[in-house]
Amino acid sequence: MFLKATRVYAIDRVVSSEIGASGVDPDRHDGYGRDVSRAIDRTVLWVGTRKGLHRFASDGDRRAWRADPPLLQKWNVDAILPDPDDPDRLLVGTSHEAWGTTLRETADGGETWEESLLRPPAEEGGHPIHRIWQIARGPTGTLYAGVDEAALFESEDDGRTWAEVEGLSRHPSRPHWMPGAGGLCLHTILVDPDDPARMWVGISAVGVFFTADGGETWEARNEGLPPMRATGSPDGDAMFCVHKIALDPADPDRLFLQFHAHTMTPDGERSSGVFRSDDAAASWRAIDGDLPRRFGFPMVVSEKGELFVAPLVSDANRVFDEGRPVVWRSGDGGESWQGFDIGPPDEPVYSGVLRDAMAVDGLEPTGVYLGTTGGDVFASAEAGETWGRLPGRLPRVLCVRSATYG
Repeated sequence: MFLKATRVYAIDRVVSSEIGASGVDPDRHDGYGRDVSRAIDRTVLWVGTRKGLHRFASDGDRRAWRADPPLLQKWNVDAILPDPDDPDRLLVGTSHEAWGTTLRETADGGETWEESLLRPPAEEGGHPIHRIWQIARGPTGTLYAGVDEAALFESEDDGRTWAEVEGLSRHPSRPHWMPGAGGLCLHTILVDPDDPARMWVGISAVGVFFTADGGETWEARNEGLPPMRATGSPDGDAMFCVHKIALDPADPDRLFLQFHAHTMTPDGERSSGVFRSDDAAASWRAIDGDLPRRFGFPMVVSEKGELFVAPLVSDANRVFDEGRPVVWRSGDGGESWQGFDIGPPDEPVYSGVLRDAMAVDGLEPTGVYLGTTGGDVFASAEAGETWGRLPGRLPRVLCVRSATYG
């Protein structure tokens, strides 16, 4: 029997006025550079879309939101990395069908941008870069970028110069990596906050890779995941369509994974789609027995260890079931789930959600944010229990990121 989702719809959809200045104590930070000593008076939500970057801002209780004018409207905004201490500084990955892929940085809230190259022209000749799927910062400040075609880049000088992580690009299975429907994308980068030499990446439609030596060597970690032989890969380590991976902030050996639940199984039944590992991805086990649907893309974990997923109908029908967008939350590592309707009660939402279009903040209760392929952005200030739609209807949402400032 499936659990019943609870429909609650309450958030003040108010466009607020000017946001005040913020002050941050730079001496009290967590493992990823976030200030943990400050009182929060501003929450900023960045939303990357098919045509431009949108910023929403709220105060600490996250009830009233201001929608700012869009930025970079000619570009797909595929990846976003806010600065943890400066609300006006961020990195974004952009792409355009004619103008290619760029990495951009702003220090003034988007008034001006500087571009940088992951691979200098003199080094062209490797696998092409079609899109920047992910930008992440490790606990020591190292920046990472994951791209299509699947490769990992790193920067030790805050993004001024980049180098390809050759240990991953030269993995023995690399010649057999095959793309999923969204391309051959390295879409997830996770760094152990206690040991930055330990990292995990997720590649579609290839699998999970792990390094314990800072990227010098990598090993596939897909034990327990259902292989997808239809990818065409002849390599048993490279036929796993991983959609997203999330790390438990309190236990870096515990990871969660949203998989491409498929029917390419020996009995033709749909495979599991949500998995957990308690041994740093050495093995995986399914945790989606109570979920009504197994297919999906996004997955996020809060500072408290709350796990959030947003199931869709199937790989052949990538929309919310019966027009009801539902976010499911687990507080016990996926052993049990509770669902919450996030859309308006009298209006069906026949859209879906992409793998990077859900985010959480570090506040209490946890803020949860989700953008749809139909351009809606929904927000909860109560760990998913109540929801509302933010002002405006945007182009197709590609990615969502939140940041809080004191």
